[in-house]
Amino acid sequence: MADKRMFSLKIVDSDLFLDMPLSSQCLYFHLSMRADDDGFVNNPNKIIKIIGANEDDLKILIAKGFVIVFDQGIIVITHWKINNFIRKDRYKPTMYIEQKQQLYQTDNGAYISEEKVGCHLVNQRLSSGQPSIGKGRLDKVSIDKGREEQSTPIFYGEFKNVRLSKEEYKNLKEKLNSHTEIMINKLSRYMESSGKTYQNHYATILKWYEEDKEKLRQKGLNKKMNYDVGESL
Repeated sequence: MADKRMFSLKIVDSDLFLDMPLSSQCLYFHLSMRADDDGFVNNPNKIIKIIGANEDDLKILIAKGFVIVFDQGIIVITHWKINNFIRKDRYKPTMYIEQKQQLYQTDNGAYISEEKVGCHLVNQRLSSGQPSIGKGRLDKVSIDKGREEQSTPIFYGEFKNVRLSKEEYKNLKEKLNSHTEIMINKLSRYMESSGKTYQNHYATILKWYEEDKEKLRQKGLNKKMNYDVGESL
């Protein structure tokens, strides 16, 4: 197995990657350094403990699509073939053949799990590590990926710790209007200062808004009145 690893700026310089907490970014680099020549890692929990990260960092990598998880805790780096090129005379195939057979590979080299591609690609399964998705089928994959991105969490707030999908953020803008960022930052600051986390940040913000709605409305009225008085003076 090669002892050197590479990273593509197309991946690690993207907003999707840089929006993650530094601990999640660090975990990505450590997982990649310890992956086999096909990008598989069989001990992510051990690596998490060694570098002082936590399970949430791995969950973020999974949610954002930077790693794919299998049964028994085995993971694979999604963009492994984009990051790395290993000479054939140094390449050692992975021992996780069963997991590799559950993957597909797009034209740019990214892995896609079988469940996300769909059964219509059953005959295109990876067996030799070669790209095997045709252009027509890739169009379908791109559509599915677009839908998936709508539900992929993005981190908002002053401390980039409020987890919302694009659809959830859009719904908040429609429901909360000008109070959206106020409520997001309120949750962000509270979690940062208290160390508490919430299972569903979207639902928490909606709940807090219902509790604060009247205060926010009154505050807005008072601010408007102050402006009106200033104008009349």
